[in-house]
Amino acid sequence: MRSFAFAGALLAGLSHALPQDGGCVTVTSEVIVPTSTATYTTTDVSTIYASTAEDLGTFTLVTRESSTTTLFTFTSTVPACTGINNGSTHTIYTTSVATPANVASSSSAAAGGPPGYYVKRALGLSPRQTACTTTTMFTTTYGATYTFVAAPNATSTFTDYTAFSQATVTSTQYGGTAYTIASATTTAAASTCPTGNATTTQDARCAPSALISAYAGYGLEYASNVPGSGAAYTTSTQDASSCCQLCADTQHCAATTWDVRTGVCTLEFPVEFDTGELSCGSEAALVYYDAGPDHPMAPGMGLYVAQLCGTVEFGSAQPDDGT
Repeated sequence: MRSFAFAGALLAGLSHALPQDGGCVTVTSEVIVPTSTATYTTTDVSTIYASTAEDLGTFTLVTRESSTTTLFTFTSTVPACTGINNGSTHTIYTTSVATPANVASSSSAAAGGPPGYYVKRALGLSPRQTACTTTTMFTTTYGATYTFVAAPNATSTFTDYTAFSQATVTSTQYGGTAYTIASATTTAAASTCPTGNATTTQDARCAPSALISAYAGYGLEYASNVPGSGAAYTTSTQDASSCCQLCADTQHCAATTWDVRTGVCTLEFPVEFDTGELSCGSEAALVYYDAGPDHPMAPGMGLYVAQLCGTVEFGSAQPDDGT
């Protein structure tokens, strides 16, 4: 038994005594110390507030598209009845809502890989060292510190215009492809009209708590549709969740914006910039608020945003105090 114990210890020692590779790396660090002082002269700046407006002209951008591509037809269904007979509607938000057939599943393979998959064993207790690092440091004394001194009796002026006007300027752009969504309307069968209490099931991503109505503490005022490329479909819905559900039930719809001020619902359909093919996972919209004495608005007073298979970028500008 003792001889086996001694052999085990000897083998352990040999594992630590494995030859180490060479090739050490030397890293040098330099410290720069300024040793001189440079003095520069400058002038005071005086701001002049103009009494007349600055004329910037009126800018008109005309875009002439070389071609128009219809991505697909969006079909909306109108119920045969206008309300529920002697009942009320209860909405349930769930993650089990069916995904459109042509939208790829986001589920991934189970951890550990397919049958027959083996994980490579990690290195032993004393792996072979492959490199070492040596650190050295040296100091270089040069450079300068700077001092600014105002030049006497010298003043530069800056004119600050408080108002602007513009004359007509027209710019025309040619080329490019305009993407559109065709629309069609169907009427539901009379059998779908509820006669009592009704239960509606919607996607959990469309629940009121999942919608975004503010960014950086302020309400969302504006939206730029599919900043990369693509098309937007506009309709009207009674609330933001209904707008979101239209997107969840529609092929390739990436995100929605719903305006509480107008009831307008916008569905975003981004496409690949190089092929023009529908790309559900791309950036779908840029949503932001404005700055100024009358902006921004309070949260929930503008747009409500739902992100489904696409992404939405949010932007903000620091609000000013009106001066």
